[in-house]
Parts: sequence; C-alpha cells; structure tokens
Amino acid sequence: MEPEHLYPMAGFAAARTGLSVCVCFAIWTQVGFSAELNPETVKAWEKYIGWIDARVTRELASPDSFLIQDRLTVKQQITLSDQLTAGKAYVDEVRGTAPPDAKFKVPEGLIHHWWGSILVPRMTLKDLFKFLQDYDHLAGRFADVEASKLLSRQGDYFKFYLRLRRTKAFVTAYYNTIQECTYFIHDQRRASSRSIAIRIAEIDNPGTPEEREKIPGNDRGFLWGLASWWRFRETGAGVIIELESASLSRNIPVLINFIPGVAGYIRATPRESLASVLTSLRSSAGR
Repeated sequence: MEPEHLYPMAGFAAARTGLSVCVCFAIWTQVGFSAELNPETVKAWEKYIGWIDARVTRELASPDSFLIQDRLTVKQQITLSDQLTAGKAYVDEVRGTAPPDAKFKVPEGLIHHWWGSILVPRMTLKDLFKFLQDYDHLAGRFADVEASKLLSRQGDYFKFYLRLRRTKAFVTAYYNTIQECTYFIHDQRRASSRSIAIRIAEIDNPGTPEEREKIPGNDRGFLWGLASWWRFRETGAGVIIELESASLSRNIPVLINFIPGVAGYIRATPRESLASVLTSLRSSAGR
C-alpha cells in the first residue's frame, strides 16, 4: 500500500465528497426539501400495485412455480441456494412490472421494488404463522419495528399498528403506520400473504415531549406507500420465505443527483430494509 502522504489530493477529495454528502443530506432533510404527495402520484402507485397483484395471483396458482426462485436461471438458483444454506438473505431488484407498452411514469415519485428470500431452519408453517401473527409483540423482533399492536382480526385478515424506524447514513425517519394483512393457505406446505399500509404518518421530534405526527403525504417524502407479498414453502430443512416489497417515495431532488453516488445511496434504503426484515425473521423466529 502506498503511503497516504504521497497522495494529498486524494485525501482532500475524499473529505470534500464526504462534506458534500453531509451538506446535501442536511439540506434535503430540512424544510427546503419537504414534499407533498399529489393525486397523480397516488394514481400511478395504485396502478403499479394492481399489476403486481395480478402477476402474483397468476404465479401462486401454479404449483410448479409457486416461488419466485422457481423461475430463476440455473446460475441464479445456485447462488440463491448457497446464500440460504449459509443463513444469509438473497435480495434482488424486481424489474419489468409495467407492461412494455404502458409508458409508465410516476409523477414526482419513485417506486422501489425488491424481493428477497431466506430459510428459517427447523421451522414449520404452523409455528412460523404463530410468530408472524403475534402482532402485539413484533417490537424487538424486527430491527425496524419500535412498537406494534393488533387492532383487529377477522379469520385470516389482520389489521395492526407498527411504529417504524428507518435509518440510512445521516437520516433517521420514524413512522406511525396502520397496515392490513391477509393470509392464504394453499396446501399443507405452501402459504402466502399480502399486506399493505393504509396509513403512513412520519413522526416529528420522536421520543420527545414535542413528538407529533406530520400530515400523511405532507412530509419529507421518504415513505409514502408500502406493500408486500409473502410466499412460504415448508421443506425438510425448514421454511423458505420470500418477501416481495414495493414502496413509494418522493423523487430525488435535482441537487442530490449532481453528487456522484449519492442518488444510488439513497435508493439503497428499501433494499436494506427488506434484507433486515428477512435476517431479523430468521434470527428471531428460529430461536
């Protein structure tokens, strides 16, 4: 390794880049970059969710391709199998949801769409559902969940409250959310569920006497929509879990796009949240 003093400009450039990132994150998270969710953004989000629902319904009806991983290439399946065997989460971006001729756009918004898989060893579907449906005690089991409460239940339909904390670099955001989830049993070894947030309110001054909710859709715009589709298959080794997640945020301000790497860094948050859910689930449910 070359001595650092031989490259003084490299250290200066790195420091300058780091300062720029800090400054831009600080600017973005303050009043100058607050945002408001508009009806056209909501309409695009709902259309996108409709496309996912239609595809997932078709896929779940096919016993031979119940899991997303059933349709991967051989190379991808080997990589995924290695990850799951090692106790790690496999995560990849979902592309091609909108029909090719749709010319789909999200006005003033971004949709983040990822899926992932993990294996919970020595687990049955019955025990896993008992864990997942214990909505009064999810706090502490998942890294992003600070508080939880079951609000109502009708058969396989659950309505629940989650207080979420999401951290990325210099930004931490807290949310009060109301979500709905419905579970479906396909046979003795296969099940699925669909959940969607019906209310998301960012929290201002969290953990202080001044804590309050911002008006939903009139906040910093990090999380305006959230939906997920789960697939479960029990095997001799445990339960394979797949989580497909779509979330809606505001678009990234032009200023941020001019800083190399920062826009991509911001877009990584939904991916990291999905991976965190899967690894937390393996760690907590597998105890």
